Amino acid sequence: MPNRHPDIGIFGSGAWGTALAIAWARQGAHVALWGHPPEAIRELDETRRHPRLPGVELPPTVLPHTNPEHAFSAPIWISALPTQISAEVWQRLAPTTTQRPELLIHVSKGLLKEKHQRLSEALGPILGIPVGVLSGPSFADEVARDLPAAIVLALPSEIEDERAHQIQALLATPRLRLYLSRDITGVELCGSLKNTLAIAAGLVEALGFGNNARAALLTRGLAEMSRLVEKLGGRPETVMGLAGMGDLLLTATGAQSRNRRFGEMVGRGISPADAAASMGEQVVEGVTSTEAALAMAKHFGVELPITLEVARLIKGSDPKDAVKRLMQRSLKSE
Repeated sequence: MPNRHPDIGIFGSGAWGTALAIAWARQGAHVALWGHPPEAIRELDETRRHPRLPGVELPPTVLPHTNPEHAFSAPIWISALPTQISAEVWQRLAPTTTQRPELLIHVSKGLLKEKHQRLSEALGPILGIPVGVLSGPSFADEVARDLPAAIVLALPSEIEDERAHQIQALLATPRLRLYLSRDITGVELCGSLKNTLAIAAGLVEALGFGNNARAALLTRGLAEMSRLVEKLGGRPETVMGLAGMGDLLLTATGAQSRNRRFGEMVGRGISPADAAASMGEQVVEGVTSTEAALAMAKHFGVELPITLEVARLIKGSDPKDAVKRLMQRSLKSE
């Protein structure tokens, strides 16, 4: 393959970052895929297969790299790192290059546990460029297998409308439909809160409470999501769209959802620590970002009863007590 600058640089070679690299490469893009540790990247380059994307081979134009320089040379940067380490990794990466694209787009879901921030709030100052987000109902293995999906690309106001539409067209594929949004706050909060609610959905399933209870949980969960999103300046239509309701339905019901599986395991009596450990290298983002969501809610005076019970569950509260407390709350109007 001739030596050329990549069209897209992806930082983070987990299942989702690699799936996006595959999707974009299928449409002819040259993608530099940087990740860690080096031995895993070398294996990915040699085998052309990701261990969490079975049956899918990397197209020739996906080039895994142990050195970030090649990804830095791309005009578009995608951050696909786990949420809780994203800021730390970028603090190390940013000083190693003077190159900067017009913006960074992150594809991580969750809130920063220690600083109670959305990821764009943390990464913007580190890089000195605007930060957008790509989010929505999307299991990595299905995107890698070229199954249809529709997600949301939220871009900051610094990117003018004409250029925003160009970026949307560039990153969309015939099988990965992108809807453009300007509501970064709403999209990021939805991407985090749906993980917490998926844990609760797994709990309800494990306890055998039935479809009625799950439907009630998801509906009231959307109400919680909407309260926090709107209080922080997000838009209600984001909550009712792909980034909110769409992603919640997928994560709360899909068999591949590790957040739902975590809640189901805890509901069956497995300790939260053992349930999280059973996921191996896969991060249960709902575990790490639920407390951050509660801290935000407390600061802004927003009530999140389901999120509160999930936080108690993570700390070892009896699952049946959590459901009892929710059912016995004072009656309200919808």
